[in-house]
Amino acid sequence: MLVSGVSSSSWDLKWLLQFVFSAFVLAMGLHALVKNTASKYFEVDATFEGEQHQHQHQHQHQRHDAMPGLLMDDSVCAVCRNPGSKKCSRCKSVRYCSQACQQAHWKSEHKMRCKEFQKQGVSQTGLINRGFKASAAVNRSTTSIALIPECGRGISRPIKQLKDVLFPYDDFVNLFNWDKPGFPPCGLLNCGNSCFANVVLQCLSFTRPLIAYLLEKGHRSECCHNDWCFLCEFETHVEKVRLSSKAFSPMNILSRLPNIGGTLGYGRQEDAHEFMRFSIDAMQSVCLDEFGGEKAVPPKLQETTLIQHIFGGHLQSEVICTECEKNSNQYENMMDLTVEIHGDAASLEECLDQFTAKEWLHGDNMYKCDGCKGYVKAWKRLTVKRAPNILTIALKRFQSGRFGKLNKRVAFPETLDLSPYMSEVGDGSDIYKLYAVVVHIDMLNASFFGHYICYIKDFSGNWYRIDDWKVVGVELEEVLSQSAYMLLYSRVHARASGLQSIVSSETTEVQPSSTEHAECLRESRTETNSGGCESSPSNSSPEFMVPCENMPLSEMNSGVKREQSKDVEIIEWIMKTQGKIQIQSSR
Repeated sequence: MLVSGVSSSSWDLKWLLQFVFSAFVLAMGLHALVKNTASKYFEVDATFEGEQHQHQHQHQHQRHDAMPGLLMDDSVCAVCRNPGSKKCSRCKSVRYCSQACQQAHWKSEHKMRCKEFQKQGVSQTGLINRGFKASAAVNRSTTSIALIPECGRGISRPIKQLKDVLFPYDDFVNLFNWDKPGFPPCGLLNCGNSCFANVVLQCLSFTRPLIAYLLEKGHRSECCHNDWCFLCEFETHVEKVRLSSKAFSPMNILSRLPNIGGTLGYGRQEDAHEFMRFSIDAMQSVCLDEFGGEKAVPPKLQETTLIQHIFGGHLQSEVICTECEKNSNQYENMMDLTVEIHGDAASLEECLDQFTAKEWLHGDNMYKCDGCKGYVKAWKRLTVKRAPNILTIALKRFQSGRFGKLNKRVAFPETLDLSPYMSEVGDGSDIYKLYAVVVHIDMLNASFFGHYICYIKDFSGNWYRIDDWKVVGVELEEVLSQSAYMLLYSRVHARASGLQSIVSSETTEVQPSSTEHAECLRESRTETNSGGCESSPSNSSPEFMVPCENMPLSEMNSGVKREQSKDVEIIEWIMKTQGKIQIQSSR
């Protein structure tokens, strides 16, 4: 019996050890599988972490004792904030990491201020770094940010006087036709789920008029802010792209994500289209701040900035009453187009056809006509009134209220003719050429989880596939075979004039017949056929009051936010007057 008990105990021990060993091997194998799978989608550069850790360690020994929390280090480059080993030979107060940074800083601003610093004996680099707080020390297991933003933004230079046009359109046309050969793309390190920002920065870095402005004229020399500015930082970024032969980290931008968009956060997966919108809005705000800010600039002048010349356009919509045939017009500024993929649409042109397709308003979605004094059946339709010089199209691949992503491939052309989707028959100048494509590679068919890559055409016409730090030359055929999420097109020829106020016929106001559609139409602003000014219904916001006939378009749009939720459906309108169908839109 004793022998039998010992044998049984020995057997149980062997079985337990085998079970533990098998479980351990299985767990290690599963861990390796998950790690290898995730590494295909998220690549965090180890060198970046090491550099950040090293730089942070250096900064901790260089803080100013009298002002804790402020980074008063004057040993960093005044341009890129990398460790600076050289000083200006005249004032001895500004450091640089390379001759390229020194030349760029001299041309942009230091030439005018060198003598001043020489007399005062102050460190300009130290002043540049005011407005940053030193972050807490973090171990190597987490990616650290050396600098984090202070809240708010200061103005250091005098506010410019308002002019008839904030940025002359003729000057923009010269930038649009900039014919210098440019530079090849440079990879960007993935700093932890930062691929969404990397692809947008790559697209903006090859938007010709924007880059021509930053490299030829420069923004830093005219910037009115004494602390962080997105355009200043992006100008530095572009200079590094132009001069660098190897991938670098865009941390000076990533560390300021909350300043660019309030909902953005470092280390989280974000939407590339959302970051693109936030970036464009940030640049527009910088342009307006030079003249006192958005509140100080009349709405009609806000459409004359450089950013509006580049990305701005007009949407136009009209609803026609089937009873009295009166029509309702609505106009709105646009910075991009978000196009849904419905049904069997297999090409970008078919998606745009759906975007501008007429819709029959009936049943619970009848139209409230002021001329008929009641709810009637009507037609509505949506299109582009003034096409932008740089057209950004986002294909809506997420499904509202559903888990999953629309992975259906939508064919898109290298040359896009926008004429069929315009409000009026044009002169054939609304022709665009593709220059950037953003692709979302999903995991498990999830729209909120995955990895972004992009395809970029440089200013010499060569295409590249960019996956964070990996840059590979490709042929056009590979580009056109992708399942695109965002498409960027540039006009073949710049628009003849800037955005101008739209003088239109008087219209009546559109109202839904039930609360179910009130959310969809909550941003309606229209002009009426009655001839005078007429306010919107009592349950509407005062800022959406219908303007007078001679009120500029930009003032009519001042109460409307361009930011739209992903889950809000595209508002479509239709116009049909005097036997001609005109396409006009608003979302």
